[in-house]
Amino acid sequence: MPVSAWPFSRAAPSWFSPDGRMKGNVAMKAVLLRLACLLMMAGWGVGARAADVAPHRVNVVLDWFLNADHAALLAAQYSGSFARHGLEVHLIAPADPGAAPRMVAAGQADLAVSYQTQLGMLSEQGIPLVRVGTLIDTPLNALIAAGDIHSLADLKGKAIGISLAGADDAVLGTMLSTAGVAMADIHQVNVNFQLEQALMSHSVDAVMGAVRTYELIDLKLKGMRVTAFYPEEHGVPLNDELVFLAARDHIRDPWVRAFMAALEEGTNTLLNHPDDILSHAIADHPELDTPLNRAAWTQTLPRVAKQPALLNTRRYRAFTAFLHAHGVISHEAALETYAVDPFLLTP
Repeated sequence: MPVSAWPFSRAAPSWFSPDGRMKGNVAMKAVLLRLACLLMMAGWGVGARAADVAPHRVNVVLDWFLNADHAALLAAQYSGSFARHGLEVHLIAPADPGAAPRMVAAGQADLAVSYQTQLGMLSEQGIPLVRVGTLIDTPLNALIAAGDIHSLADLKGKAIGISLAGADDAVLGTMLSTAGVAMADIHQVNVNFQLEQALMSHSVDAVMGAVRTYELIDLKLKGMRVTAFYPEEHGVPLNDELVFLAARDHIRDPWVRAFMAALEEGTNTLLNHPDDILSHAIADHPELDTPLNRAAWTQTLPRVAKQPALLNTRRYRAFTAFLHAHGVISHEAALETYAVDPFLLTP
């Protein structure tokens, strides 16, 4: 508050004697009050000097093109949370959806938005990346089937499109097994992230790995008759959908904690003012102004991580054990080698 706005009365306070002198027991209070004012003004000076310090630039490579999954990042940007924490954050949409981890590992970016389901394989391959936060903390993947397929058992003898071998194989195999269908009973087709197009062109009967808050909505908007099956309802452990990966050498850097603190504040703003954040996003990115993106925005909000730095150790260990049990990885690495809560690390 400016000094001129302080709520001091112009009349002499009651602690003055009739001759205008300050009563003895109040003199020290006045001195302390003046000292407090000086300290406050000194604090303002420090703040002004801090504001002059150049913000730390953080390049974040997204998992895909900008969409509702990234709403919390946009909210932290628009609300000023990143700036208040001394950060200048740049969001980069990759040409290749699988490029984000490689770019961070190569030192070409600071953070990658990637998938918890890929962490075990990255660790086993010796890629020095560590989960330092979560963006979406529920699964989004789904097995989506078209036409007259209404149960997992109906997929026997059908063609199923996949994009990510390994984790997708384990998830698909587990889901099918709950209906008595073996992997040998279906035909796998690698559609290289063209999941929706493969289903719409009838190249496959179903796709594994489509996003329930995006492709599923889009297919329905386009009039396709589809049925969705959710992995966590068919034997697959719960997992975080989208996580932030940083190079192992940087997980203790102060900017990582600053980023997560700012993102948590931005997420709260998003939940309080979702329509305002969406309006701002559309003003900056007109391509988001579609029925699909508006519907995706609404359906994604409940899935945004409220405490992005928080690590659910039980969930991460369970999913790693799941990958190991299905032969996707050869061993279960120690959790701290591939996932941490940056606020629990010693500097």
